[in-house]
Amino acid sequence: MGKIFEYTLPYSIGRAYLLFGFRRFYSEIIVNGRENLPTDNSALIFAPNHLNAMMDALAVLSLMPRRKAVVYLARADFFANKTVAKLMHFAKIMPAFRMRDGFENLGKNQRIMYDCIEVMRFGHAVCIMPEGGQGEEHRIRPLLKGVFRLAFEAQKEFSSEKKVKIVPVGINMGDLIKCGKHLIINIGEPICVDEYMEQFHINAPATMNNLRAELHGRLSDLTLDLATTENYETFETITDIMAEEYVERGEKENPTFERFKLKQQAAKALVDIEKNNPELMSDLIRQTENYKSLLKKLHFKSSIFSQQKADETSFLRFLSLLITLPIALFGFLTNVLPVFVPVWIRKLVKVEYSGFYSSFQFGVGMITFPLFYFLQMLVFHLTISPNWGMTLIFLLLQFFTCQFALKWYSNLVKYLHKVRFNSLLVAKLEQSTKLYKLIDVRNRIVHRLTTRKFF
Repeated sequence: MGKIFEYTLPYSIGRAYLLFGFRRFYSEIIVNGRENLPTDNSALIFAPNHLNAMMDALAVLSLMPRRKAVVYLARADFFANKTVAKLMHFAKIMPAFRMRDGFENLGKNQRIMYDCIEVMRFGHAVCIMPEGGQGEEHRIRPLLKGVFRLAFEAQKEFSSEKKVKIVPVGINMGDLIKCGKHLIINIGEPICVDEYMEQFHINAPATMNNLRAELHGRLSDLTLDLATTENYETFETITDIMAEEYVERGEKENPTFERFKLKQQAAKALVDIEKNNPELMSDLIRQTENYKSLLKKLHFKSSIFSQQKADETSFLRFLSLLITLPIALFGFLTNVLPVFVPVWIRKLVKVEYSGFYSSFQFGVGMITFPLFYFLQMLVFHLTISPNWGMTLIFLLLQFFTCQFALKWYSNLVKYLHKVRFNSLLVAKLEQSTKLYKLIDVRNRIVHRLTTRKFF
């Protein structure tokens, strides 16, 4: 096998196809901080938070110029099978050995480290998930030392030839499983390792811990860090509530990103409350449990309280849904198999970890979508229209109506929920009591948070 960073034609084609599918998987991809990506001769080590297996890796890959490779480190047990190991090498993934892989294998990490340094020497980047494994909860877990060992070793090797920079990346997903949701990628200001080298030579362990604390703090600022061990569900519910407090102020604002920032503010306020005001925290826990119970009974989500300007219940919205129904139906009918077959396969092979669901379904979908589109095109050509021009139009419509159908369905659900919400507001007292209790509890939670210094 050649050098792992070599940019071969098969890899170039595979990379382009995967990134094409990756961008189609999300309804909206927001990238902030591109100006923080070094454009000089620096050696780059990407350090993202880790929520979602392959999707996190593709998020980092999407940031790099076309001819620049990203080489990843992954658990060594993934490489046990020779065929899988070859595929991993093709995808530019190298093994990282841990104690559980056997003490005798730990020495192999030195060879891997020098391979990573060679990758950076030739102008490519290395990506290490500093949290080690992935987790479904939106919080930054303790960082392992591997990324820092590599960074210091590389800086010693390069000396004044190159500056090693750790680029923190915050990855935030609208949903860890479903497609058609948003993705936010926040690129932080790089950490220049050479600035720590003098301290490192004096006291290596302390310097490594300082660098670890610095990276942890930056990742916390770049993502949604619900930094609690006891009250995670309360934090999650309240941040969802506060996200819907966003009110549009100008056309230049991105509502998705502004709601994310409100979530971050709420998370910081909750951390402060949990630490300094346990009485208020206890009250918020009680209020949140009550809120979730009422929300469940009414079959609503927090988004029903969205403060954004919208016309969900207007006649024009109803008319637009009605007029575009045939397009949506075509999109549903021609995409139901390529969309749901990956889900059925995932259930069949019993993928247990939900943080891997979307990555598995995405990978299978990269096969099922073109396969079913081609087969459905042949069926259309043989049974409905022998005209190749019409067949080509049918093929393209399958592709372009997929996202439209998903968006149409989302708008329909919002419309129906808003209609039911408004009807309950004016219903008889016995029918609307739960809703008004829900509104009251929500307002109490919002009031307690908005009086904090973070808002």
